[in-house]
Amino acid sequence: KQAAIAEATSDKVWSKDELYAKGESIYNVKCAACHQVTGLGIPPAFPPLKGSKIATGPVIDHINIVLKGLKTMPSWASETDLDLAAMITYERNAWGNNTNDVVQPADIKAAREQ
Repeated sequence: KQAAIAEATSDKVWSKDELYAKGESIYNVKCAACHQVTGLGIPPAFPPLKGSKIATGPVIDHINIVLKGLKTMPSWASETDLDLAAMITYERNAWGNNTNDVVQPADIKAAREQ
């Protein structure tokens, strides 16, 4: 368990493929109930992420929504920087979003400090 915590808080730079794979499993556990495995959501309560302005717009806006929550979506700030970076990387590159963005744990850490 200590090794996992150290890994999650490290300054390691992760590849897009590593983050995407980890993010997909996190998304399926934490986000898919509302936003669906397909990313299509259940509008209007749970908006789609597929093609959304959140998942394809500025990365910092996406990070801030995940950290702070929005309307019925809770804050996920209690999750590790690595898990949030992986989940956001997945959302920005799944379902044809293809932003090619790679969010690193250091990006989440920096957003927390703002």
